[in-house]
Amino acid sequence: MDDRRKLCGCCKLVFTTVPANRPPTIAVPFWAQATAKGVVCGEDNTGHIEVSAQGLVPLGVYTVWFLTDRGTFPAAPTNAAFTSDGADPNRLVVNSNGVLNYYIALLDFNPFKGVPITGGTATIQGVAITYNIDRTTHGTSPGTMNVTAFDQVVSPLCCPRMD
Repeated sequence: MDDRRKLCGCCKLVFTTVPANRPPTIAVPFWAQATAKGVVCGEDNTGHIEVSAQGLVPLGVYTVWFLTDRGTFPAAPTNAAFTSDGADPNRLVVNSNGVLNYYIALLDFNPFKGVPITGGTATIQGVAITYNIDRTTHGTSPGTMNVTAFDQVVSPLCCPRMD
């Protein structure tokens, strides 16, 4: 039984690349070399997400997203300020070698219960690391998919242990 009120624990994120979903100026072999790892944890009414990656576009602007049954939501606290200026809280800092050393976001909700939204809850189904070719973040939206925003690696969200 999937009783999301009692779900707690952690889910290891198993990312795979999306080689067909890339900007036309980036070669498939380069795009497909990306690897990432991470974890999503939740307990009671809080949680966190941690990710690291390599093989990304050097100094590229990336963001991390929860993929839900109601659309895409930032992998960040719901009470965070989003300004769409390149400094949104779900922005990933990628170095000149294409490495994201570490990203962690403390969440003000349990991700296994879903993202609280107006009118209900959005059930998280996965996580995406998205390349923003226009070098900006787009606030609470990833931008126009396959035009300004490209999911490079994605992972499904597994079920944690139940207490």
